[in-house]
Amino acid sequence: MLAGLGLLVGGWALLPPYTGPFLATDDTVEIVDHVVPGMVVLAISLGSFLLARGGRAGGLLFPAGLGIVLAGFWMSATHLPLVLQASREQAPWGATVYHSLPGLAVLALGGAWTWAHRTPPPEATGARAST
Repeated sequence: MLAGLGLLVGGWALLPPYTGPFLATDDTVEIVDHVVPGMVVLAISLGSFLLARGGRAGGLLFPAGLGIVLAGFWMSATHLPLVLQASREQAPWGATVYHSLPGLAVLALGGAWTWAHRTPPPEATGARAST
């Protein structure tokens, strides 16, 4: 389910530079801020989906979640200056929210993915700790 959601959120992360309200930004910045992390999320989600379907995902799902967290953190951190500009009325709020929201969605997806695939402590699985 998370991999399917990752495909949707990763696709959404790619859209703001090319749809919605216009922001006067450089195309190179848009590639680094949206296209690269969006493609990372899409690749991780698709790879995880295919590996899980073949029963070979194993211990790769937790690091995959961390990769999505990193992509979301990158997107959120690179949009912080835009939010600060909007708070000083140097950028329109509507465009700022539209442009910045996918980064928070990617970050939330990564957090949920990582949480869902964390390793439970030994006492939760009934295993005894060796001393």
